[in-house]
Amino acid sequence: MHVIEHVIKRLPDHADSIRRLYLHDRRFQAICRDMALAVETLKRFEARPDAVYRPEIDEYRHLLPELDNELREYLLEHRHDYKVD
Repeated sequence: MHVIEHVIKRLPDHADSIRRLYLHDRRFQAICRDMALAVETLKRFEARPDAVYRPEIDEYRHLLPELDNELREYLLEHRHDYKVD
């Protein structure tokens, strides 16, 4: 799955804005990469046979909403950067 697909899956109402901003904004790209990495890492931990004993799972489950909020705030702050006239 491409990096922005992870973000769009979590914030589908912002899909067009995510695509536009991702094309031109390195900081936004970095946040998207962080999100994709966190999603993939959580999936790997959850798939482990010892998942119930892995404290990392709770850590990543708490991290993902924080990244969601960071992305939402960034989208709001930069909404004029990706508007199409």
